[in-house]
Formats: sequence, C-alpha cells, structure tokens
Amino acid sequence: MWKKIILVFFLLFLCVIIIIILHDYNNPLIPSGLYIADIDIGGLTNDEARNIFHKLTEEKINNSIILTFYDKQWILKISEYVEIDADESIENMASYVKNIKKKGVIKGFIYRQRLKKSPLRIEPIIKYKQDKLAQLFDEINKVIMVKPINAVFKTDNDIVHIITDVKGQILDEDMLKEKIKEAIWTKNQTLVIPVKVWNAEMTKEDLEKMGIRVKIAEYSTEFDKTLKNRTENIKVASEMLNGCIISPGETFSFNKVVGERTSDKGYKKAPAFINNEVIYDIGGGICQVSSTLYNLALLTDLEIVERMNHSLPVGYVPLGRDATVSYGTIDLKFKNNTGGYLLLTSEITNDKLIVKFFGNKKIDKYVELFSETIKTIPSPIIIKKDFNLEKGEIRIEQGNAGYVVNLWKRYANEKNEHKVLISSDTYNPTPTLLYVGEKVKEITDDKNINATIIP
Repeated sequence: MWKKIILVFFLLFLCVIIIIILHDYNNPLIPSGLYIADIDIGGLTNDEARNIFHKLTEEKINNSIILTFYDKQWILKISEYVEIDADESIENMASYVKNIKKKGVIKGFIYRQRLKKSPLRIEPIIKYKQDKLAQLFDEINKVIMVKPINAVFKTDNDIVHIITDVKGQILDEDMLKEKIKEAIWTKNQTLVIPVKVWNAEMTKEDLEKMGIRVKIAEYSTEFDKTLKNRTENIKVASEMLNGCIISPGETFSFNKVVGERTSDKGYKKAPAFINNEVIYDIGGGICQVSSTLYNLALLTDLEIVERMNHSLPVGYVPLGRDATVSYGTIDLKFKNNTGGYLLLTSEITNDKLIVKFFGNKKIDKYVELFSETIKTIPSPIIIKKDFNLEKGEIRIEQGNAGYVVNLWKRYANEKNEHKVLISSDTYNPTPTLLYVGEKVKEITDDKNINATIIP
C-alpha cells in the first residue's frame, strides 16, 4: 500500500518537474540573467527589449566622453565617432536565446538556471567611424607620443662604446577603444588616455650580441676645403654613411644608403665628371666618398659586387682605385663576407675624409693595394680656328693623357704571399686644343699719320 502511495507521489513530482521544464523551454520571454550592455532584459519579449535598447541608445549616443592626459583633454562626442547598431545587437541576443533552445530540453533548462545565478552580459554591436577616430588618435599622439631612441655604437680613439636605447611611449589605441566602448554604457564619462611602451628597434642588447669590438681597417682621402659646395656634399654623404651596420652576408649599396642627391637633402652644385666633361651638378664631389669607401672595402677584403671607375682620372685616389656613382644608374656595392657584423664610421677632420670598419676580430692577413699602369694613351691634338686671335698667333689648352691600369691586391701572412688582380680600368685622355689665329689686321685711316708712298 505505502509503496503505491510513494510511487504515485513520485510520479506526480516527476510530472510537475516535466511541466516546469517544458514551460521553461517553451517560454517565449528572454531568459532571466541576460543583459545587453547594462540593461537587464530577462523576462522581456524581443520587441520589448528592442524598444528599451533603442531608447537607451538614442540617449547614450548624444553623450560626450572626456579624454584626459595630465593637463590635456579632448572632448569626444560619441555620435561623431561611434555607431550603435541596436537592431543587430538584439538579433545577436535572439540568436543566443535560440542556441540555448538548441541544447535540448534538459540541458537548456540547466543552462537557464545557471544564468539566474551567473548573469551573462551580451556586448552591443558598436562600429567605430575609423576615419574620424584615426584623426583623433593622430591629434592625441602629437601630444603624448615620445619616439624611442635606438641604441648606437660610438667610437672614441678607435674604442667601441654603446650608447643605450631609450624607450618611448605611444597611444594604446586598442585599449582606448575598449574604454570608450565601456564608457558609453556607464556613468564614467571621463577617461584617462592609456599609453603603451614603444620599444626601440635597436636595443643595447641587440648591439652587444653583434660582438663589434675592434677596428679592422681604415682609409682616408684629402680634399680642398676652400671648395665650399664640394666640401658640403662630401659632408652630407659622409654623415649618411656614419654608423651603418652591415650584417653578415649583406650586400651594401652606396646609393641605397646615401639616397638620391637632391638640394632638399643639403646637396649643392659642384664640379662632377659627366660624359668625359667636368660640369656643375647637384652632389658633385660625393664620388670622393664612394671612392674612399671602395678602398676601405678592398683593404677589408670584402667581396666587390658592383663598381665602375671614372671616365677620367681623379686626384684623390691612385689610378684604378676610384669608384664613380650616379643615383639610379651606377652604384658601389660590396658584400660582407667576414662572417660577422661590420660597423662603418665616416668622419671629416679638417681636410680629410676618414672611413673605418669595426668588427668582432681583426683581419688575419696583411692586405696591400697597388696600381700598375699598362698603357699611357697620349692626349690627341685638335686644331681649331680662332677668329679672336691675330693671324700667326697660337693658343694651346693642354689636355691630359689617358691610361690603362691594373689594380692588384697583395696578400701576406706568416706563411706565404700572393697577389690577385682586382680590376683593369681605362681612363680616357682629354684632347689638347690648338687654337690658330685667323683674325686679319685692319689698317686704320688716321689723318694724323703722314706717310709717303715710295714707288
């Protein structure tokens, strides 16, 4: 008898539970514990939730947020920078509710009960007006941004030192976007602008790992510092080279490092060789920089990838040891084949251009360069008539001989000595101009002159 009564009560209890679960499952209202932004939408229909959220959105979108950084501040009117998609936000919520139903009757019921104890916040769909926001971020960065300073090598009496890097700071755009999103729905309408550390691209640790410690090679050339424009061009190009780091296996390009020679960069018009003539050109004189560097690369025994000699001899390096450059056409390139990093320094002391390579170890062999003149090409003579010279007079503009030159590199160490041909270059002669007078003397009719014609 008692067993039947207990069974009946159990079945009744089970029916009640099933009814509750089914009622909960078929309930068209939004489950309790669901929030959209900070609005409790539990127990509401989708339309009710949509209306409430639309009303709140219209209210919030017209608010402003104050962004502060110490004593600076910016006013952000939300409607100018943000769009809130109320309909899509509600659709997202509705999809979430449908997914609960898809869990099934029992699992869905358990999940809804958990929501009551641990409410869930569904984020509204917020779309930033990226162009406007980018303008604002640029304005803020102009005030708060501090650029990092890279670590650099410094040499003092050929001793290598490292000047440590300095960290910078920049606006943390992602975090600020999140803060703005949160502030839209809260009463906190003042935000402190978040910043993040901006690390230097080259740190002290990076330079230390390169192992650059000793001077490997040095070469210098002299110039006439009274030629102001030419001296300035040498100085500008030298500054571009100074401090360059060349990685193992890297091919160095003079044109890539120095860049195009323009007046905006400080280059001036000075004499330069173009088409076998000396003319004034922007950047005239920087071939002395490339030629000085070429000799340094040879003494360091680097692999020369690209190099061209001048069409005419130059006075600052021996024949066969010059390297002409022209942006976009003629370059000086060499490859770092030392197996370690190289530091290039370039400086001007009085009337000397001095370039040096520093690395992790000294060269284990002696390298010497010497030029061998194979042929001298006489200056051709060109005769020209000159109608400004009297007949019988001659004026000579002396040209220069040309040369065919071999450049050799001699290696020497404790065991042996040998030499290698580096290049064979031709320098064109310039013509000797012989001007012959063609001007006819005129007899002046002067009444003051008494003359007797003797037959």
